[in-house]
Amino acid sequence: MDSNRVSQLQNLMRIEKLDILALNAGVDLEYFTGLKFHLSERPAVLLIPSDGKPVFIFPEFEQEKVKLSLIDLDLYPYLEDPMTWPRVFSNATNKLGLPQKTIGVAPESFRFLELDLIQTAIGHHRFISAASILRILKIHKHDEEVLAIRRAIFIAEKALLVLLPQIKPGVTEKWLANQLVIHLLNEGSAPDLPFEPIIASGPNSADPHSVPSDRKLQKGDALIIDWGARFNGYVSDLTRSFIVAGENSFLSQIAEIVLKANQTAIAAARPMIAASEVDKAARGVINNAGFGDAFIHRTGHGIGLMAHEDPYISQSSPSTLEAGMVFTIEPGIYLPGKGGIRIEDNILITDSGCEVLSTLTREVKII
Repeated sequence: MDSNRVSQLQNLMRIEKLDILALNAGVDLEYFTGLKFHLSERPAVLLIPSDGKPVFIFPEFEQEKVKLSLIDLDLYPYLEDPMTWPRVFSNATNKLGLPQKTIGVAPESFRFLELDLIQTAIGHHRFISAASILRILKIHKHDEEVLAIRRAIFIAEKALLVLLPQIKPGVTEKWLANQLVIHLLNEGSAPDLPFEPIIASGPNSADPHSVPSDRKLQKGDALIIDWGARFNGYVSDLTRSFIVAGENSFLSQIAEIVLKANQTAIAAARPMIAASEVDKAARGVINNAGFGDAFIHRTGHGIGLMAHEDPYISQSSPSTLEAGMVFTIEPGIYLPGKGGIRIEDNILITDSGCEVLSTLTREVKII
């Protein structure tokens, strides 16, 4: 972990005139402290001032875990009785002198529970989004972050290779998804996978976020497998498509279009190019083939501690690609009643271009 993350954050906070950043349990807390707290009925709140030592409010029984923090913290543990929590929050906020200060939060993850406890402690207050500051810090991956993502990709790819011989007509999507989870864990993924694997066959593959069902694979089916692993907190997110146990000339033609769209988007990805131009490159291939209406989602999204984060590779993205950004490229064609094909890779922007971090063949093969 970069030991300068908090100081970099505080510099940005002073520039943006943000007095306090409030973070609850989750990836942002882990990003700054190395502490892994899951959201639960017990709040865990990190308050980072623009100057000085951060304050951490947490359940008392977690004190041994908190000793593992990678940064120095002022600690405010609380007891199990929720009636005692407001007093601890009041003590912690008084330490920082919160009244009359502006508090930033992560708008997609900060909960009402924590916000209400802070407001109860300090009264009416001004909360604003700190999304732009967090984005500046997290969108460029440092070397150790890229190494963790590489390892997460390696684990995911090994798991899929173990799964492939188990794919055959008659097995269900759910069974394959369960087997893939087992293989991911066996190959070294952390148990908190970035998302539940998508195994979508036949007509179900026309739904980009299909949930594995009891449907049995059939000869000639399209099969989409979207899966990922987690290593040292960082994730991979990959998709490969197949045709099950027999020829399907129509799906093979669709697969060639999607593969070309994937390759064209990768070729477009480099520093100082708008993310929207990468989306345009993929979308242009599919539009020219006559299937523009069947490409129904953005071309990609950033990955890091979360499976979806900046930069987003979409038609409306405001991002310009820069070295250190890691994201997916995942064009797809989805035809209701017939099936779908998606090919997803993980991409690192380098100083001179891009590197494809994922290594499995993109060819849509019969298995």
